[in-house]
Amino acid sequence: MLSLNPGGTERLVIDLVTRLHADIPMCVCCLDEPGAWAHEVERMGVGVVALDRRPGFHPSLGTAIARAAARHGATTMHAHHYSPYVYSAIARLRRPATHVVFTEHGRVSDAPPSAKRRIANLVIARAATDTFAVSADLRTHLLAEGFPARAVGVIHNGIDVGPLPSDAEREAVRRDLGADAHTLVVGTIARLDPVKHLEALIEAAAQTRVGDGASILVVVVGDGPERGALERRAAELGAGDHVRFLGRRDDARRWLAGMDVYVNSSVSEGISLTILEAMAAGLPVIATRVGGTPEVVDETSGVLVPARDVPALAGALATLATDAPRRRALGVAARQRVESAFTLDRMVAAYRRIYERTA
Repeated sequence: MLSLNPGGTERLVIDLVTRLHADIPMCVCCLDEPGAWAHEVERMGVGVVALDRRPGFHPSLGTAIARAAARHGATTMHAHHYSPYVYSAIARLRRPATHVVFTEHGRVSDAPPSAKRRIANLVIARAATDTFAVSADLRTHLLAEGFPARAVGVIHNGIDVGPLPSDAEREAVRRDLGADAHTLVVGTIARLDPVKHLEALIEAAAQTRVGDGASILVVVVGDGPERGALERRAAELGAGDHVRFLGRRDDARRWLAGMDVYVNSSVSEGISLTILEAMAAGLPVIATRVGGTPEVVDETSGVLVPARDVPALAGALATLATDAPRRRALGVAARQRVESAFTLDRMVAAYRRIYERTA
């Protein structure tokens, strides 16, 4: 993988290590730095190797991965995301008996497949023993990039559903936010990156009217390169007092308890773990109809809108803002949907079978 810095894929990897390392010895190899969450893995007695990749393409990293695999006695290398997969394919040239499992988790934009990558994949796609996408939509994209249809499966992401937030937890979070009973708290948890297109959420919230005596508060949990631009955009719209940037939080999931609606405004998604966590917290979801999101959020559990369509997003917010019974019904259905189809147990069991087959 790239690193163990906070993110959805990184959390998923930690979950896999947590659940499986006692039965299947593991080591995590990062192309870049170890990352802020590396200590969580090391505390479990699992090694973390960081290769400190420099900009550009460096085939020697494949040799370094092969050496790390040899030291660990690995029979399987699981590559998360495309760059780690490319270097794992090179590593397999050094260790042909080592299986490569590749999981693609998402795309950095909604641009069409590049001809360059399609040509490259005609060669390196043969390196993976098993290739998976986290959504059917992403699988279709991999096929367009040159991966053979027979070789690509789908394993949806899953989360530890956990209990519903209590009334006391909700009250505590809303007190911390300064939100009273007349405040509609709209939240999102995301890396502040262009692909998340959070300016659409800020602009839509600025256009939304929630009724006499009521107000709207947008809570953004996360950090990233777009934070400064997003703060400036909120100020330009006169919404600076109604948008709260909490930064990166180790307790990100706690803040869901105080929200009334969860919004994902991405232009591209695989299967968003934060959408799943919001649904597990019993929240109605408004999300863009991109990537694997429609495989998670349906008409019973949320509202889907086109990407980059601020008026549509504002309209969905306005509708839910004035319809508390519908918010509650959508939230109940969202929780049930996660419990039935997107649990961590189901996902871990699927990968366990893959690892045991390739051991």
